[in-house]
Amino acid sequence: MSNEQNFPIPYHPTWEVVDPSKLNDFITCPRMYFYSHMLGWKSEMPNNHLVFGSAWHEAMEHLLLNGYSGASIRDAQEKLTQYYRKEFPEETDDIFSPKTPDRATLALVEYTTKYPRDFDNFEVLYTEVSGTVPITNKKIMHFRMDDVLKHVKGYYFSLEHKTGSYLNNQWRMQWPLSMQAGTYIHSLYCLYPQELVRGIEINGTFFKRTKAPLFDFERVPVWKLPHQMRSWYATVNYWINQLESETGILADEDDSSSVMHSFPMNPTNCSKYFGCPFHDFCTTWQNPLQHCFEPPLGMKVEFWDPRDRPATKKMEFDPFDKIENMLKELEEGDSL
Repeated sequence: MSNEQNFPIPYHPTWEVVDPSKLNDFITCPRMYFYSHMLGWKSEMPNNHLVFGSAWHEAMEHLLLNGYSGASIRDAQEKLTQYYRKEFPEETDDIFSPKTPDRATLALVEYTTKYPRDFDNFEVLYTEVSGTVPITNKKIMHFRMDDVLKHVKGYYFSLEHKTGSYLNNQWRMQWPLSMQAGTYIHSLYCLYPQELVRGIEINGTFFKRTKAPLFDFERVPVWKLPHQMRSWYATVNYWINQLESETGILADEDDSSSVMHSFPMNPTNCSKYFGCPFHDFCTTWQNPLQHCFEPPLGMKVEFWDPRDRPATKKMEFDPFDKIENMLKELEEGDSL
């Protein structure tokens, strides 16, 4: 992709930045990706689930760094509340319950009671780790891991924090094949000797609307040996190639055409995640290029860039350094 190429819409540098979140959006629906990441359109209204999830990450990081004492829990709750209140005032809590600071206080206490031996089992090496990892000698993937931990048995892994409303098999089943999980495991393999990497654990906390129990907790291990990473490697390269192909097709489009051929719609996912915010546009606009000179009412331009988020540890790998053989073996499918 070249920023010198003539596109029918203004080029933005974040088009070059690919991370698991953006790639998942493209897989979900290329047309949704076009609106969200090529145009940068976002709702002006903050999303409670996203803001609360980020606030919960603030609390989890504090607990990992400071332990599960009463004082640490109180400080974690204060960090969560400060983060959350930047977007949602107290008078909105009845609307967004149970994902509120008051309920989170109870959840933090129950969480530390559920996992009292965490610090007997692992050492916290890093929290909020970001960087880039090579996918090929020419392509990189941006990533951001919640932490890197070392188990007492000597292996390295990551505990990735997730919040939700319902614990069910659908939630559990998504992680073994997750693009995000695979990227994090690949990053760990780039960091440490293969024989010392186990994988990641998805650390789920569920805020329920029922009276009792108020919360569910579950950790889903996603362990992958090096040879089990080949399918992820093939998949991530396929979708990155598809994204680059659609971007190339977009360069040849213009607003005089009756339809836009690049970034096609995926109608099977229109109702995913409470409904796509661009559904009405897809219904009425045959060629979005005729309407994209400014965001619609209720939307703003804000390009997602994982590099903008603060991190305590940044890592960038040289594709021609220690992982060159790993990439070659993944590409060729040889025994690792």
